[in-house]
Amino acid sequence: MKKLLIPLIVLVLVLAACGNGSDDNGDKNDKTTYKQDDGKKVKVPKHPKRVVVLGTTYAGGLKQLDTNIVGVANLVDDSKVLKKKFKGVKKVDPEKVESVAKLKPDLIVTYNTDKNLKKLNKIAPTVAYDYQKHDYKDQHKELGKLVGKEDKAQKWIDDWDKKTKNDSKEIKDKLGKDTTVSIIKDFDKKVYALGKTYGHGSEVVYDSFGMKMPDKVEKATKKNDLAEISNEEIPEMAGDYVITPVAKGSKLSFEDKDYWKNTDAVKNGHTIKVDEGIYWLNDPYSMDYERKDLKKQLLDK
Repeated sequence: MKKLLIPLIVLVLVLAACGNGSDDNGDKNDKTTYKQDDGKKVKVPKHPKRVVVLGTTYAGGLKQLDTNIVGVANLVDDSKVLKKKFKGVKKVDPEKVESVAKLKPDLIVTYNTDKNLKKLNKIAPTVAYDYQKHDYKDQHKELGKLVGKEDKAQKWIDDWDKKTKNDSKEIKDKLGKDTTVSIIKDFDKKVYALGKTYGHGSEVVYDSFGMKMPDKVEKATKKNDLAEISNEEIPEMAGDYVITPVAKGSKLSFEDKDYWKNTDAVKNGHTIKVDEGIYWLNDPYSMDYERKDLKKQLLDK
């Protein structure tokens, strides 16, 4: 009996090993179809194992979804929030296709404006998003759909809505429901008033906190979600509170001008300078930092 039992056990183990091996191969070669923003369909791995993210905007979202990222655009290091999250991950220059190829990705995620799309598609299936098409929640849902983590993406959104609903009540109870907030950005010798979905804290302030935008800003930004304004227009675009994103250590070009100093926001100490390196992003990690930072500064002021 023992002589028969041993070969049977060996046979069972061999068959089990073979079964595991075929599952691994099947998983490795298993593909799904993903519809891109331009309507084109691309075959992508159901469970990608080696993802390279060239679109910095999507890096934090894919990381939050526990995606195995083997390479990420070097711009993540401009954000102290994302720099910590991608410690030990290979940083690549999005312009240098060769550095991407060396990482042997099975999926590449980038912007639809990437000039190297044809070359990237030869390396691995490449999904190119239209940044303007998605708000931060929709963007996270799409990333969840791409990597088979839709439930995890939705959970983050549900948790976010719950947290920010409480934040909104706390802020409005202290500042008042009709308090207005502007986001004014100083960039390349031009000044812009930002709309409701242009990043730089706008999604947090207007969508999540539910705060109001000055009427003139709302009208000016309605079409393109931002509006270039003259220096003389700054006072009329300034809300009760003004958020100004700037590069770390930099000054606003209008910081010492009388038209800025004489606004009610400046006189009342209601200006909030934020770190451009973090605030231009709207992934879950960056958004949570912005949520906490803006809530604290608004309540403190």
